[in-house]
Amino acid sequence: MPMRPNAGPRLLRQLEQGRAPAGPTSSLARANTTLRVWRGCAFALCLALPMASAVAKTELLVSQWLPASHPISEAMGEWSRQVGDATDGRVTLKVLPQAVTNPPGHYNAVRDGLADVAMTVIGYTPGRFPLSELSELPLMADTAEANSIALQTTAERVPQMMDEFKDVKVLALFTHGPGVVFNTKKPIRTLDDLQSLKFRVGGGVVNEVSKQLGTNTTLKPTTEAYELVSSGVMDGVWLPFEGLPTYNLEKLIKHATTFPGGLYNSAFIVMMNKDRWNALSAEDKAAIEPLIGVTFARDLGRAFDRRDQQGIDAAKAAGVEVIEASPELLEAVQARIAPIEKKWADTARAKGIQDPEALIREYRAAATK
Repeated sequence: MPMRPNAGPRLLRQLEQGRAPAGPTSSLARANTTLRVWRGCAFALCLALPMASAVAKTELLVSQWLPASHPISEAMGEWSRQVGDATDGRVTLKVLPQAVTNPPGHYNAVRDGLADVAMTVIGYTPGRFPLSELSELPLMADTAEANSIALQTTAERVPQMMDEFKDVKVLALFTHGPGVVFNTKKPIRTLDDLQSLKFRVGGGVVNEVSKQLGTNTTLKPTTEAYELVSSGVMDGVWLPFEGLPTYNLEKLIKHATTFPGGLYNSAFIVMMNKDRWNALSAEDKAAIEPLIGVTFARDLGRAFDRRDQQGIDAAKAAGVEVIEASPELLEAVQARIAPIEKKWADTARAKGIQDPEALIREYRAAATK
C-alpha cells in the first residue's frame, strides 16, 4: 500500500526511536529505504547551505547623471560587464533610472550610501580636492589616456593626494582630453578676442584659468551646454573635442581654438561606497582589484580619446574653423596663467609635499608620454 504524503517525517521519527512500523516485511523494507532517502536529503541540504551562501549575489546601484551616449557612461558600462565576468556573476551593477542628486552632490551621495557607485567631476566642488587639480593645470597633456594614467599613478604614490578621497573607495581617477575654446562668433586669435565673448566652463582649475585670462565665463554642468549656446545665453563653451558629438554641438559651433596640452583639463573620479566595498567577499575583491586603479583610469581615458577623434571628424564635417593658438596668443596666455602653478605648489607644500615644483615637472613629463 502506498505511503501517505505526510507519512515520511512521522516514519523517520519512529525509525530513529527504534520503533518499526507494523506491517509486512516489505513495508519495513520500504520504511528503511525511506529513512535512507530522508537522511540523504538532509545531508544534501546541509551541503547546499554553505554553497548557497558562497554564491550569494551582490547588486551595486549606480547613480549616473550623464547621458548613456557619453564616453564615461559607455566605459562604465563595459567595466560593469567586466566585473560581472570576473566574479562569475556574483557582483553586478545596476544603473538607477535617475540620478540620486545633482552632479556636484555625487561624492557625498556615495559617501553617505545613497548610491553604491557613481562618478563626479572633481572640480564641481572647488577647493575640496586641491591636490588632484594637478592634472588640470594648463598646457599639461595632449591625450586623456596619458593624463589619466599620470593622475592615477601619482595619487597612488602620493599619500596626501589619495587622502583627499578617504571617505570613499576610489575606483579610478581620470581626465578628459585637452580643453578647447569653441564659439559661435569669431576665430580667437588674440587675448582680446578671448575676452570679448561669454563662455560656459566647468569646475576646478578652469575657473582659475578664466579669471587669470580676464574672460567672461559662467560655471555650468556640461549637460547644459547645448541649451546655453543654442539660446545665445553663451557665445561658446570650453570643452574637449568629445563635447561636440556628445552634446550635439557641432552644428552650433563655428570656431575652435586649440592649445598644446590643452588650455585646461578636467579631472573625474569613479568611486564606491566604502561599506559596500568592505562587505564584498575576499574572493570578489581579489577579482575586481585588477579592474580598478590604473587599468580603469586608462580605459576611461581611452574612451575620451576615441570620442575626441570623433569630435574632430564631426567638426571638419560641419565646417567648423579649427585653428591652433598663435605663438603670440600662447605667449600671452602663458604669462597670465603662471600664478596658477605657483598657487598649486604652495597648497601642496602646506599639505606636506616636500618638492611640489619637482612633482609638477614629473607629472608633466608623464602626462606628455
